[in-house]
Amino acid sequence: SRFCKSHHFSQILKSVKHTPALAVLSVHFLIFYIINQFLNPHPDMLDHWVWSRFLSLSYYEHPPMIAWLIRGITMVGGQSEAALEVGSQLVTLSILTLVYAGTFFLYGRNAALMTLLILCSMPYFTLGSIFLHITQPFLIFWILSLFLLIRYHSQPEKKWLLLIGVVAGFGALSKYIMLLFYIGLFLHLLLYRKIRREMLNPWLYCAGILSLVIFIPVIIWNAQHDWISFRWQLEKGTTGSDFGENTLAFTIGHLILFSPMWALFGAVSIWWLRDRLTEGKQAESVITVLSMFPLLFFTLMSLKGTISDPHWANLAYIGIAILLGNELLYQVKRKTIYIVITTGLVVNAALIGTVLMHTLSPLIDWMPHELKNFQYLKQQGLPDTTLLKLNKIDERFYSSEQYIRHLKDLLTPEEFQIHSELIQKSAMDLSADRLTRVLKWDRTGRQLQNLLEQNELPHISYVVSREYQLSSALSFYLPGRPWPHSIEKPERNLWSPIEKVKSKQSIFVCELQECQGALEDFYQRFKMNLNYLGEVETRSRKRLIRILQVYSIGH
Repeated sequence: SRFCKSHHFSQILKSVKHTPALAVLSVHFLIFYIINQFLNPHPDMLDHWVWSRFLSLSYYEHPPMIAWLIRGITMVGGQSEAALEVGSQLVTLSILTLVYAGTFFLYGRNAALMTLLILCSMPYFTLGSIFLHITQPFLIFWILSLFLLIRYHSQPEKKWLLLIGVVAGFGALSKYIMLLFYIGLFLHLLLYRKIRREMLNPWLYCAGILSLVIFIPVIIWNAQHDWISFRWQLEKGTTGSDFGENTLAFTIGHLILFSPMWALFGAVSIWWLRDRLTEGKQAESVITVLSMFPLLFFTLMSLKGTISDPHWANLAYIGIAILLGNELLYQVKRKTIYIVITTGLVVNAALIGTVLMHTLSPLIDWMPHELKNFQYLKQQGLPDTTLLKLNKIDERFYSSEQYIRHLKDLLTPEEFQIHSELIQKSAMDLSADRLTRVLKWDRTGRQLQNLLEQNELPHISYVVSREYQLSSALSFYLPGRPWPHSIEKPERNLWSPIEKVKSKQSIFVCELQECQGALEDFYQRFKMNLNYLGEVETRSRKRLIRILQVYSIGH
């Protein structure tokens, strides 16, 4: 009886021990559940939802894990915004919980709590958690692999290597850059003479074989599709821009996304623990090498790569958070720790609030204006004399005020009074504002469905657009859930082969400013007639969110 009471009391203590962490995670969930009520899922997220409707061994740009994950979420929660948004939050909370648990076993509760607070004061792990994307499941497997490798170096048993093989295999099914884990693992062994003999450990190669076996679905799919994913990834990472063109943007971007304050403290923390970096078996050396190597790799790739997304630095900042959570406790006075953590949280909260306010109601007018759709203006009755004047504009303007001022200088007072509103509407590059991409898609879907019903087309099978994000978003919000089709990237149309699109009831949709070029691309690819159905104009109060032109595809 005494033992039972003692055991029961110890269980209570254990649960109380993690109460602060549970409180942090709960607040995180609650805040972003509330924020999600004002936003729609990002079109990229809805594109992955389309993948989940067409399960495949792999896809054009990425491995299949995100599609499988979203399929699981929608099977449980249904095909709804709420299911996707809650699913995204739960995946993010799983990432944070894994980092907390791993740090707890390494350094104890206080260090783990510090690490959790550091991550929650980085914009990436707060604002970024709104959207479910391919990196989230990948991070789960990367973090598990990292802590398993740390465990192996402290307790060198083959079971840890075999577990790494399984987990890393699922990581590779999530994102190709899981390969960097194995490269970092060997780099770590190479750097430290005392553990270099581990490179001859046969169980390490068994782990690699296990990962490869799990990765076989992607290999089979690529073999059937002319290795298209591997070729695309290679071209994206090594060609497409002038030398160094993207490096500065990549560096500034990840400093903002993860906080320059934590980047600075991370560098200081590596200096603090420099003595422990001399020993290869130490957790600190494993974390530092495995976390910093991807940052170095992507920085080098940004020198020539066409895309250098700042969020690719996430692995480095997770490592920084793990190390810094412990080092702050030993290197900084408690009062200073409170100030540092509070500063990080306040800055992040202010940033979140500012971004949300600007998303819902722009704080500054910076909307780009560039007139491209002259054909539309001609159809709307603009005189040739006015069009000739507009054709002379070869600049891109970055506010409505600036563009209107230019039009006043260019046009006669009568031309300006009659045509300026139409010209400005046509010139507004609404898609350039990334924040409008998460607004009012549900309203746009209802407006589009009303337009289709007015034209006696209540049920369509396919929605075609030049950019895949537009047709994917509309697919989610139209009642019949038609399949999207992308002209820009035809290789990704696994679910909408062009022959079926031509033979079924389909529509073509383009954003007004880009429609002239999009229509040319459509005719070049489809070689079919289009019948103009009308225009969808979505507003939030007086603010213009998007303007779409809609056509039915006919023979």
